[in-house]
Amino acid sequence: MEEERNSGKKTFKILSIDGGGILGLYSVDVLDRIQREYCNGRPLSQDFNLITGTSTGGIIALGLAIGKSAEQIKEFYLRYGESIFPKNRRKRPGVFKQKYSKASLKNALKEFFGNQRIKDCKTAVCIPSINAATCQPIIFKTNNNGSLTRDEDFSIVDIALATSAAPTYFPMHSFENFLGLVDGGLWQNNPALCGAIEAISYFVGEGKEFDSMKILSIGNPSSVTRSSVYTKKHNSGIWNWKQNLVHLPMKVTSVATHQILQILHRNNALNIKDYLRIEPNNLTEDYKNLKLDSADDQSYKKLQELSFQDFNQNKHLLQKFFKEEEL
Repeated sequence: MEEERNSGKKTFKILSIDGGGILGLYSVDVLDRIQREYCNGRPLSQDFNLITGTSTGGIIALGLAIGKSAEQIKEFYLRYGESIFPKNRRKRPGVFKQKYSKASLKNALKEFFGNQRIKDCKTAVCIPSINAATCQPIIFKTNNNGSLTRDEDFSIVDIALATSAAPTYFPMHSFENFLGLVDGGLWQNNPALCGAIEAISYFVGEGKEFDSMKILSIGNPSSVTRSSVYTKKHNSGIWNWKQNLVHLPMKVTSVATHQILQILHRNNALNIKDYLRIEPNNLTEDYKNLKLDSADDQSYKKLQELSFQDFNQNKHLLQKFFKEEEL
């Protein structure tokens, strides 16, 4: 990718990865297949100019950005999934207290990322979160224009905990001057548009290095497994809503962002040359019970079956997406 950047290539490539808890195993399995077949096994940080991800997608994005392979990240999910989402706590509704402690997640992230910081990323990143103390969205990012220095020394572990602190699942995360950070999926569960805006702001367009962009957006079953969060009790309170208060905005933001980008691409807006979204479609009943915390061997098998199926169904589009950038 460094050769591409220095040779004046004009297409800026963005990889976007949705949030969705353990369902991120689907996303990283798709990416593992892509890395093997279309990138000659190279780290994806060499094939994408910017990687953006939210929540579990943020963890994957940060892993890829520091140069880890998709296979290494997949092994992280398989190794630590059940300790992060222990079975004995999965039936708790998470109404009065979060379902899970962040201790296991934090320990797993420390083991995986060590002491690496944002400045150690080998390609640009954008990782959405929310600052609950100020009720403002926040995007942690690399120094993408030479003056964005706020986040450079932030620990990747802290950023990963901040983007994945899903309400009712995990507690808020605090570090440095940030008093309470929560899951970015509540406003950008599908961060592809976030990546496009970053690109058009600093990299793509008149007077910039690139004149167009391509976006590869990787979803997961979270936006299609819950077809409805409707409740017959129209006057229902928080108990009846329970974790649907989290699932609803995550699903809606993923679908809405996809629809917006389809329209932008169709109308040649924002210099979007190609836009490809890979996610499960028309799930059978066997797969509709997959949840954000379905961490067990049976669920892992289902997620990898789905990724295999969707990768093969999109091969012709993936070939087109990567064709012009082959080295």
